[in-house]
Amino acid sequence: MYIGTTTPGRRERFVIVEKGDSAQSLLAFSQKEQIANLIISGQESGLEVLSDESFSSLFSSIEILHLRDISIDKNWLYQFVNLKHLEVKNCKYKGKEPLDWLMFTALEELFTPYSKLFVNLFVHPTLKTIFIENFDKENFIFPLNSIIETLSIEKSEECTWSSLVNLNALKALYLVKIPTLIDITWLSKLTQLEDIEISSCKEVSNLITSIVVVSTLTTVYLSSIGDVKSLSPLQKLQNLRELTIETGGRLIDKESSVVLDRLSNLEYSIEMKNFVEGNGT
Repeated sequence: MYIGTTTPGRRERFVIVEKGDSAQSLLAFSQKEQIANLIISGQESGLEVLSDESFSSLFSSIEILHLRDISIDKNWLYQFVNLKHLEVKNCKYKGKEPLDWLMFTALEELFTPYSKLFVNLFVHPTLKTIFIENFDKENFIFPLNSIIETLSIEKSEECTWSSLVNLNALKALYLVKIPTLIDITWLSKLTQLEDIEISSCKEVSNLITSIVVVSTLTTVYLSSIGDVKSLSPLQKLQNLRELTIETGGRLIDKESSVVLDRLSNLEYSIEMKNFVEGNGT
């Protein structure tokens, strides 16, 4: 065992489990260092630790768990009853029985690939942040939810995207690599939205005009969006503080570039053909 982290510069410290570590030594070490965060990986930790009941006392005290390169079974995952934050990287969920997220009564943040085994993901009473990949729940309708504040979906089957308005507490929405996303006029109903990303969703129509109706936006990130008729509508976003357009297409009305310098306190970075650089940073 040793102390480490998942990415350079991250504030949280983790106890990293190694093969051969005993439950007693891990528990004593985590208590001594006052660390309630754990990293378990298939290569470094092995799978035996997850099925060994002697570790249950340690697992029940963990608040942040990072899993990497393993197959996840709900039977041992349920041991982490006090989780507040779960990160899943390069893992698959196995089994046939549902994985019920309501079993984690304190969970607030979840970063994971999606699995059809999931139940009660979008009706959890404390879960505020959800980042999911490969959301293959076709024709899904998002239920009414006043808890979720941040939602990221990367790669997805077709859903009833307009039902995202049922997540009425959303402050941040990130939609990436979703070819079925076309109409986004429903964004106007997300009255608390402050941060939005739309990347590699090339079928979206009227992108700029649909975004600017959300007057609460402070941060906009757009990438791989194709041609844009004009940037002029962005002047409606008087609260906008950060605008990024990466690998964009062509700006048809290049004269509209000047509108960005009329927005006070705006920092912007634009990668588009025909864009005329102004005073942005």
